[in-house]
Amino acid sequence: MTHVVATVGPACSSEEALADLLKAGVGVFRFTASKTPVDRLSVLAGTVRDLADGLDLPVELVLDLPGAKPRLTNEEYLDLAGVTELVLRFDGGPSAVTGPVPELGVSGFGPSDALPDAGDLVVVGDGEDALRIVGRSGGTCTAVPLTRNVVGIRRGVSFPGAGRSGKAQELTEYDLAGLRAVAGTPFDAVVLSFAESAGLVERARVVLRESAGTGPLPAVVAKIETAAGAAAAAEIAEAADGILLGRGDLLLDTGPVEFHAACRQVLDAARTAGRPVLVGTQLLTSLAAGWLPHRSELATVSELLEQGVAGLMLAEETAGAADPVRAVTLLNELRTRYAPTAVRTALFPRRP
Repeated sequence: MTHVVATVGPACSSEEALADLLKAGVGVFRFTASKTPVDRLSVLAGTVRDLADGLDLPVELVLDLPGAKPRLTNEEYLDLAGVTELVLRFDGGPSAVTGPVPELGVSGFGPSDALPDAGDLVVVGDGEDALRIVGRSGGTCTAVPLTRNVVGIRRGVSFPGAGRSGKAQELTEYDLAGLRAVAGTPFDAVVLSFAESAGLVERARVVLRESAGTGPLPAVVAKIETAAGAAAAAEIAEAADGILLGRGDLLLDTGPVEFHAACRQVLDAARTAGRPVLVGTQLLTSLAAGWLPHRSELATVSELLEQGVAGLMLAEETAGAADPVRAVTLLNELRTRYAPTAVRTALFPRRP
């Protein structure tokens, strides 16, 4: 059975909204730790568990750790419509989005990391915005916007072709703290972002065991979202309890031509290893702007359902959309049509 996975965010964080998603067919809830501390997320996860128990519905709860992805530090939205030039500061300091030349801080860069050069591309989020570097001085870069959208709060940033994916091989201090905080929480699984080796999974499991003592361990799910991760998908799948195919960052890293081949490599590796695989990013995002989804989205979702993937993950469709239930309802209807297996099995049983 393909599970419907919903990402929890501002649009669905109330008890009423969460209960509506459960009733609409969500079987797995994803909690992202990129902007919210684990202790606060665990309280919300406990609320979901209580709601599901009250409705007599099965549910699994997944904590998604952010990994080493650089992020903007802005706490306010930035409308690029009237911006001709802006400054990127790579010291991780606060942003200043007002004024004639907005300044955006970028976190996640260490002293040894090379900054982008003039001519390099900076992609914001999952590709909704892009900047072109036109100059660099010390720890700052000047950039011009190539798009005219509104930049969201603390969005991730990518540097296509810059070869930064190696940073993902180490657990960040933030992720280490998150792993240590999971013991005793309701989470059934922990997601490691930007996984590129089996070693990352094994190190995370050691940290979990040290924190849990003799208690059961949550499953460790490897999120593969770089070309290097796709190349190592076979060994990662053998080490992990499950795979999350993060198509958003994967596209940014592989480019459009190699994207499909990388996705296929990850899906094949998970299937060979007998691991459940979740697929996410922009499955039904067009519903936020129109009544019907894009034809390409419908085709992709239907094909994934026919392939028997373990779960389809909605992100912005539930976390930030005006009507999260609508996307879940449609996905559930597509599941009934193209993957009608009625037997539900747990995706991520805890390890003893």
